[in-house]
Amino acid sequence: MQIQLTVCALACAVSLLTFGRNAAAQDAPASLTKAYVTVNGQVQSNARAEMLLREQMARGAADTAELRQAVREALINQALMTQEARKAKLDANPLLQAQMELAQQNVLAQAWQQQVLSEAPVTDDVLKAEYDRQMARMADKDYLLRHLLVAQEATAKLLLEKVQSGAKMADLAKEYSIDAQSRERGGLTDWVNAADLAPALAESVKAAGKGQLLSKLVKTDAGWHVLQVEDVRAFKAPAFADIKPQLVNIVARLALDARMKSLRQQAKIQ
Repeated sequence: MQIQLTVCALACAVSLLTFGRNAAAQDAPASLTKAYVTVNGQVQSNARAEMLLREQMARGAADTAELRQAVREALINQALMTQEARKAKLDANPLLQAQMELAQQNVLAQAWQQQVLSEAPVTDDVLKAEYDRQMARMADKDYLLRHLLVAQEATAKLLLEKVQSGAKMADLAKEYSIDAQSRERGGLTDWVNAADLAPALAESVKAAGKGQLLSKLVKTDAGWHVLQVEDVRAFKAPAFADIKPQLVNIVARLALDARMKSLRQQAKIQ
């Protein structure tokens, strides 16, 4: 289901500060360039080891001697495989070259994002202003929906007829729906405010009652929806403190979007 970014449903918000706001701006200590292990004369630096350690620690691993030994073994194995790949001239493959270039480009892009965000620390005043903006755009109702999403209108019509004839929508959703987020839950969505629904969906559900199956299909950019309103409730604004982390992500995303818009306007794109 197409739902715009909402202050109440930000599971998809991007975490932009994995290693701290100033990580990209700091010069690497000289020790990071020294060898952690050398394999056939090829240096695997402390910096590489540090990155692997951080990845594991971010997943909950403790910084232990055993973890550092595992990192060492991983670097050795990776170096050996890379050396063999170069001997086989795999690095001459244009698609592999492109993959490596894209990986480097992605790392640099993330570092740039961190630098941009570090230049404008987010204050409580900024967050409160964004909170007020988000609350002002909310509608007065939240919906719990169950839906089937398919690409073709003809398929949607057949599925609607099945539901109207007594078939369980949850079973059909698991079999036919192309919405990965709700398919395994039988088409059931999270609670969503009407303001965060695609316009066609919002218009269709606003007059529907609890438990009502809509008699007409709904078309959005995502496809064709068979839609049922499971429940309706009045919107209750969350407390500022409860959604402060989500607001930080929203403000960060808006700041990056603004910088990207400026860069695109100045860029020569052919």
